[in-house]
Amino acid sequence: MANVVPFSFGTSLLSGHHDFANGGNTFKLALYTAGSGAPYTTSSTVYSSGVANEVGTGSGSQYSTGGNTLTSQAVANQTNVATVDFADTVWGSPTPATFSAAYGVIYNSSTVDSTANRLVVVLDFGGTKSCSNGTFTITFPNPASGTPAGSDAIISITS
Repeated sequence: MANVVPFSFGTSLLSGHHDFANGGNTFKLALYTAGSGAPYTTSSTVYSSGVANEVGTGSGSQYSTGGNTLTSQAVANQTNVATVDFADTVWGSPTPATFSAAYGVIYNSSTVDSTANRLVVVLDFGGTKSCSNGTFTITFPNPASGTPAGSDAIISITS
């Protein structure tokens, strides 16, 4: 599987339901095990804590249901490519973590027009990634890199 952008994201974006500017909406990243495959499809619309295979919260995992809040949101224009970037996010600091994940889901946890947890993108890690009594870090790509500039951003729109 490759990364998935739910069909609802475009409509939500153009309807003003996502504000990626720093201080805008709150975005989170939830993690999922391989289990029965990707946790969401192109027809999915919102994050739900009831979706199977979200990383467990017990046995020293240091993972909380719903994942981490993403910080340092930045919107920029990289040579006619609009980009969104976040600071890297870490589980297992200062207390070491132990878990595995194969997918990540970025979603908007802010309530806009009576709806919270709108999906943004489902990330396929290309296999199961693990940490054992250490840290699990999601490193977001530099939006200024790539050819053309901006093409490596976690979210980009070419104009």
